[in-house]
Amino acid sequence: MLRRKKVMLVDPSPIFRLKLKEAIQTNETLVDVIEAENVDQADDIFRNHQPEVVFLDIALPEEAGIGLIASIKAVAADTRIVVVTSQDSDECSARALQNGADYFLAKEHAIGLHLIDVIHDVIRR
Repeated sequence: MLRRKKVMLVDPSPIFRLKLKEAIQTNETLVDVIEAENVDQADDIFRNHQPEVVFLDIALPEEAGIGLIASIKAVAADTRIVVVTSQDSDECSARALQNGADYFLAKEHAIGLHLIDVIHDVIRR
């Protein structure tokens, strides 16, 4: 029997979380999606649900999400992390990947087939 995967979305925008959740659930059927709008909620969800995949905006209101990447990887190194953010710079990308993110996508490019390919890759592993 196939096991459902837990996916956490961490983004301050409810509209973006809704669109990303729809994209994930349209392309992957065996997923449970849990949402957080800030680092505190994400920490709580991670401790209680231990999702296998995290989609994370590093531009969070009260704290940068870069630190969350490292703390997740320190607890669960196999957790797949996809950074989806409006902070599209080489510096942000490098910092996210150095801290353990598996993918870095600019929100403006996080649409279409590339996003679907990333969703398939991180959830099916």
